[in-house]
Amino acid sequence: MKKLIDEYRNLSFEDRTVFNARFSIIFNGIMAIAKFILAIFFGVFFFVNGVVNILIMVSKSECYLGIKNPNKRSFRFRNNMIGFFLMAAGLQYTFYMARLLLTDVSIMKYDMILGICIAIVSFVEIGVAIKGLFNASGKGHYYRNIKLINLCSACTAIVLTEIAIMSFASDVDSRMLDGLFGVVVGAIIILIGLFVLIAPKVSIIDKEHQVYKLKDNVISTFEENVEIKLTSSRFYADFYYKGIKNNDIIDGHIIKGKNPIFKWNIFIVILVMVLSEILIFPYAIGALVNYFKGYKLIKKLDIIMSDNNYIKVGE
Repeated sequence: MKKLIDEYRNLSFEDRTVFNARFSIIFNGIMAIAKFILAIFFGVFFFVNGVVNILIMVSKSECYLGIKNPNKRSFRFRNNMIGFFLMAAGLQYTFYMARLLLTDVSIMKYDMILGICIAIVSFVEIGVAIKGLFNASGKGHYYRNIKLINLCSACTAIVLTEIAIMSFASDVDSRMLDGLFGVVVGAIIILIGLFVLIAPKVSIIDKEHQVYKLKDNVISTFEENVEIKLTSSRFYADFYYKGIKNNDIIDGHIIKGKNPIFKWNIFIVILVMVLSEILIFPYAIGALVNYFKGYKLIKKLDIIMSDNNYIKVGE
C-alpha cells in the first residue's frame, strides 16, 4: 500500500489529474445509476439529480478523452460539449433545488454527527477543488476544465452541507433558504459552463510563444535574457514575458508567476483559509475579470516591444 501511495505522490500534476478523473467518472456513473433506481421508489426528483451526475460524468469524460486521444476529435468540439453539458447540469440542478421553493416536499433530517461529517467532507472537497484550480493554472484547457467540474461538484456538496446543518440546528422550516441556496449554486454552475465555452477565445493559452525581430539598423536595448513584467497584482499571479535574445531575434513565452497569496504572512494565510467559504466567491469574480483581461497581454507586449524597436515575426 505504501508503495502505491508513493507512486501516486510521485506522479506529475497532469498524470495525477488524469488518474483521479478516471475514478471520478466511474463514481459519477455509479451515483447516477443508484439515483435512477431510487427514483423508481421515491419519485422523479431522484431521477433529475441522477441526470445531473450523468451530465457531470460526460463533461469530465470529454476532458479525459481529449487528453488521452487529442487527435480523435477537435478541441473546439470537445470544449463546446463540456460547456454545454455543464450548463445543462446547472440548469437541471436549479430545477431540482427550485422544487423546495415551489412544492411542499419534505427534506431529509440529519442528526448532528452526520451533519458535521458531511460538512467536514464538503469543506475538504471544496478546498481541494480550489487548490486544484490554482495548480491547473497554465496547464491547458482540459486540466483546468476538470478542476472547474470538480468545483461544480464541490459547490453542490456545500448545498448538502447547508441543508444537513439547518435540519438539526434550526427548528424553523428552512426549505426557502435551502431552495434559494441551491438555485444560486445551479446558476453558478451554469456560469462556469458558459465560461468554459468562451474561455479559449480570450485565453493566452496556446498563444504564449511570441517571437520578435529587431528593426533594421537599430541597436537593441535588451540584454541576452529578456524579462518584461506585464501585470502587477497583490492578489493574483502576475504575468511575465521571458525570452532569449539571439542576434536580432527575441524568442520567448508569456508565463504566469506564483500567486502572491503564498508570500503572505502565515497568519494571514490561515485567516484567509478559515474564511475561504466566504471569500471564495468575490475572489473568483476578481479572478474571472483578471482572466478576461488576459487577451490584452499580447497587445500590451506588442506595444512594449514596438517601443523598443522590435516587430512581431511569429507566435
